[in-house]
Amino acid sequence: MNKILRSLSVSAVAVLALTFHTLAQTVQDGLRNLDAERYNAAGTIFNQLVASAPTAENYFYQGYYFLSLPEPDLEKAKEAFTKGVESQKKPDPLNRVGLGAVKLLSGDKAGAKADFDLIKKDTKNKNSDVLFRIGDAYAISENPKFNDPAEAVLNIQAALDVQKVKNNPDYYISLAKAYFLKNDGGPAMTALENALNMGQKTAVIHTLMGRVWFQGKSYPKAQQELNEAISADPEHAPAYFYLSSIFQVFGKYDLAAKNAKLYLDKSEPSNEAKLRYVKLAFTVKDYDNASTVLNEIFDKTQDPVKYRLRGYTQVEKGECAEGIKNIQEFLKQAPQDRHLPLDYGQIGRGYICIKDDANKALNDSIGITYMEKAIELGDTTSNYMNDILAVYKAAKRWDKLAATYEKVMATTGKATAPDYYNLADAYMRSKEYVKADSALSKTIELYKDTWLVPYIIKARAKQYANPEDSTFAAAPVYEKYLSLVPEADKAKDATKRYLAEAYGYLGVKALLLDKDTAKAKEYMNLVLTYDPANQQALKVLESINGTPASGGTAAPANNNNPSGSSPKG
Repeated sequence: MNKILRSLSVSAVAVLALTFHTLAQTVQDGLRNLDAERYNAAGTIFNQLVASAPTAENYFYQGYYFLSLPEPDLEKAKEAFTKGVESQKKPDPLNRVGLGAVKLLSGDKAGAKADFDLIKKDTKNKNSDVLFRIGDAYAISENPKFNDPAEAVLNIQAALDVQKVKNNPDYYISLAKAYFLKNDGGPAMTALENALNMGQKTAVIHTLMGRVWFQGKSYPKAQQELNEAISADPEHAPAYFYLSSIFQVFGKYDLAAKNAKLYLDKSEPSNEAKLRYVKLAFTVKDYDNASTVLNEIFDKTQDPVKYRLRGYTQVEKGECAEGIKNIQEFLKQAPQDRHLPLDYGQIGRGYICIKDDANKALNDSIGITYMEKAIELGDTTSNYMNDILAVYKAAKRWDKLAATYEKVMATTGKATAPDYYNLADAYMRSKEYVKADSALSKTIELYKDTWLVPYIIKARAKQYANPEDSTFAAAPVYEKYLSLVPEADKAKDATKRYLAEAYGYLGVKALLLDKDTAKAKEYMNLVLTYDPANQQALKVLESINGTPASGGTAAPANNNNPSGSSPKG
């Protein structure tokens, strides 16, 4: 024997090992995969079992597999059950039940019941497995057209009454499913507790317990059961699916997406399950994984939502022109009642992110129109106003920016100090100085002297509003600023500039309006304290003293940025 083994190539040994492993697969292995929704793996096992041993039992489980698929294959199931019936001289009763189940899942409830009644009569109601399988057939589908939970309970209970071996959890699991279909959570949970006491199929049972609690909206208990299921068998995929659903209810979309992905990885998921994951992945901005899974099913699903999801993801990833096309395709294909305000918002965001300098102004205008439509339709999923403000700011459309700030503040009714400052800044830049002055008064009121820059900007607004003002209307504002500046802040460069500006203005007022040369000289010397090269102060002192003042030369202050600072907060 050893010589023979040594003479075999590595590949030949591998083939033999694989063959042995395949033949070692059991019905229970197939059912375990079926319970875990690994349908291809389960099908491979059941098909190989029939090929290696075409017994009535193996044919029954092959047919049962075809009935248990998300989309039952009734033709193949019927073929398997028929072979199972014919495999014995006396027609096998379980395969006869299978043929009745095919009728049931075809919608022929009356024909199925007639067959089941005949089988029960032939077995004299003493075969617990037959009774159980009849009851299980009535509960195999969740579609009311193809199930009868009352008949399921009746037959499974009858099976339990005659069952000699009391350690089969499948009876109670199927009974629980029947009660679940009746929306009768108490008896369903009792049946599952009985099954759990047998120490088998722990992950399956805890998952079903989680479903019962979930259906009853007892989410913490459902989560506990599903965690128990995963602890018992980390590869039991349905537990992750329902755990994902719980996190979705809680609004914990990151955990919902994570568990939805684990379900995909550990099962052989349907296209619907993959589509659900894509939606969750998009919600948590995992655009790469969302795109990968969506690409897998894009040509396999007819649901037009695929265009929306692809378009949304493309916009978020910066592939904006293509994203717009896909969202518009969704709107074209989907009925009106599936359209969302967000669709228009995403199209709008797509237009403003298209990289096309030649058509930037046009695209921005179209984008703003779409986003305004989304706002009008009540979409609150994205702050489109911030996007619109950013467009106007980048384009230096200060008048539009100010008008948009006004609209935002009027809509929310909760304007803050920074909001009023930003509004004032837009007014200053659009040369609406009187409006800026008013907005700055509100800014100062709301900041309550915790930030002093608005005083400086308000003083400037008064000057720019009336360049010929001979009353020096900005003086009280500068004086208030000077009275509030903390001593410690006077060493800061920004504060020094503002101090020099304030003292300079007040010095000119003292000289021209108050005719107080001493005060003017005092103020100008203070200007030079904070800005030694200040040209204005040097000239004023020269005019007062009648001789050139010491100091360097400095360019006039740059008023291209009338505000001179960003808002605090």
